[in-house]
Amino acid sequence: MTAYLKLWLIRHGESLGNIDGRLEGQMSTPLSAKGQWQSSQLAAYLKHQGPPSQIYSSPLQRAVETARYLETEQPLQLVADLQELHQGIFQGLTWAEASHRHPQLCTSLTSSLDYQPIPEAETLVAAHGRAVHWYQTLWQRHAPGDTVWMVTHGGFMQQLIRVILGCDRTWQLPIRHTALFEFWLLGPVHSKGSQHNPECWKILKFNETPHLDQPDPPM
Repeated sequence: MTAYLKLWLIRHGESLGNIDGRLEGQMSTPLSAKGQWQSSQLAAYLKHQGPPSQIYSSPLQRAVETARYLETEQPLQLVADLQELHQGIFQGLTWAEASHRHPQLCTSLTSSLDYQPIPEAETLVAAHGRAVHWYQTLWQRHAPGDTVWMVTHGGFMQQLIRVILGCDRTWQLPIRHTALFEFWLLGPVHSKGSQHNPECWKILKFNETPHLDQPDPPM
């Protein structure tokens, strides 16, 4: 039977910044009451999936609090590479606040599909490089047969999924809080010609929330 590295990517639960519609970036904000419920539901679901070899998390508070619900006998490891993208001069603002403070930039961003960097923010190229570095580190630490859970953020997940899929572009994914992505992998490139064999890489879950398939709790 083929052994795979089973990689689970997990977005954090809803944060207080999410409720306010803030561009949190690398702000460290706590979970909301709903985010705590989402995380507890996720933990109950994952208990039936078997224990991980390792749990990694972004060091930002909303991710750490989510990961704490999932802790098993393996100690949680915080990894700076799993942080969200820094939002520069927009960080911590709502879009309305950003539009008021930087009207010309916001108008330019919404009127063109051309990529425009936000002053002082991490660029998408830099974030992609960070995702590449972390994916290489993952394979230095783990091998087929391991199960790894990672709690991270929507923007960075888009870059990491791009790297895992070997894609040459960034896809916009509307990722729900505590959504799951489950990949089974044999390696970045298992052997010559293996990139053409779908048995080497499998997607079992993609942006799914089976643990939330019930009405949201009253808030």
